[in-house]
Amino acid sequence: MAATSGPRVEGDFLGFSALSKCGRKEAEKRKRVNRNKKKSWKRHSDVRDVEDFLEDVRLQERTAGGLLAEKEDESLFFVDTGNKVKDLKFNKRVKPLRIDLILQPDSKVPPPKDISSHQIPNGKKLRRKRERIEKLEKRGILPRSERLLRGQLNKPKAHKPEANNNPSRGFYDIWGDSNPLDSALEGKDQWYLEQTKKSRIKRPGRLNKKPSELPAVEVAAPGASYNPTFESHQVLLLKAHEVEVKKLKQEEKVERQLKLPTGAEVPTEESRLQELCEGLVEESDNDMEEAESEEQQTVALPQKERKTERQRKKAKEAKILKAQQEAEKTDRQRRQGLFQLKSIHASLKSRQSELLRRKQLREEKRKLQALQPRRLGRLKYQEPDIDVLLSEELTDSLRKLKPEGSLAKDRFKSFQKRNLIEPRERAKFKRKLKVKYVEKRAFREIT
Repeated sequence: MAATSGPRVEGDFLGFSALSKCGRKEAEKRKRVNRNKKKSWKRHSDVRDVEDFLEDVRLQERTAGGLLAEKEDESLFFVDTGNKVKDLKFNKRVKPLRIDLILQPDSKVPPPKDISSHQIPNGKKLRRKRERIEKLEKRGILPRSERLLRGQLNKPKAHKPEANNNPSRGFYDIWGDSNPLDSALEGKDQWYLEQTKKSRIKRPGRLNKKPSELPAVEVAAPGASYNPTFESHQVLLLKAHEVEVKKLKQEEKVERQLKLPTGAEVPTEESRLQELCEGLVEESDNDMEEAESEEQQTVALPQKERKTERQRKKAKEAKILKAQQEAEKTDRQRRQGLFQLKSIHASLKSRQSELLRRKQLREEKRKLQALQPRRLGRLKYQEPDIDVLLSEELTDSLRKLKPEGSLAKDRFKSFQKRNLIEPRERAKFKRKLKVKYVEKRAFREIT
């Protein structure tokens, strides 16, 4: 093999001094090497071609299972005589994934067999241990590890609370008597449980009652559909029309009350003065007349004369006679009432029916009042506007439909209607600081 020459300086780098040889492309001197010793062979010999050849041989053995020059042509090449369409379908069906191809080994050389792979470390000791355990099992004695394992398996599992989102979990009344959470507190002193706050407070029955019987989500009217019938749409339009007419009447009433009087009714200074002085003189005359009449009455009042003994006796006899007549009259009416049993029974029946009718009316009124929102604050509940489309605004497709109203506003009004929150109004902004206007120079020059 040819010996390699010494290190060669290549590149366009310039040296720091003029005597430096860096960057010069002159003929380099051949380095003299002593070839009589094996040490110089290894250091100054070029064996890269031999290593490349051996690497190529190893690659052929890994990938092809041997040298390609020694293999037959039939194992390396084949003649394709099949149908292209069928072969394409078959290859598509059995073609492996790219990731599987990457993970497959690329060597056909079998791995070397581990000499000690069939041997088991401490095999003799483990075999004796296994035989001893089998003998003890025949006698009914288990090893300690087996006993601990079976004890763990037979141990009762602790109660774990089920998740709230588990659809198959059981339901129970948290305030009822058969609450599984109270099983740990059974048999203990009630006073102790109350003082330690381990027992729950009894929930009052009024909290179980809903504040309103109205449903949380009310079904909209049939006329509010995107494709309603003519009759249902007209009914909803009439309802919205009545609401608007009522609003207009309220506005007209307010305007009529605040309207200024006509020119003939405008008060003048004379009329105002007359109203202020009206009734002053007449009241003084009336007072004088009343005083005179009181004096006359005081003078003309006669004094009561004292009754004589005979008069008192006659009055007493007349009083006793009147009482006897009243008693006879009531007795006679009672005897006469025996012949009026049918009419009395009919009147009682009509009275009972009238009371039952009034009771039913009160029940219906109470049910209607339960559906109405109560007065919870200083403001009254106002019904929201009816979401309805005019006849020319109706669309024939759900895609062209524009949403009416607001979902958040609808839920907020539902809370107010079901007496969950009080009616509210938007807070008004009040400016605390006065606005200061500054006239700038540029604005003054323009004006």
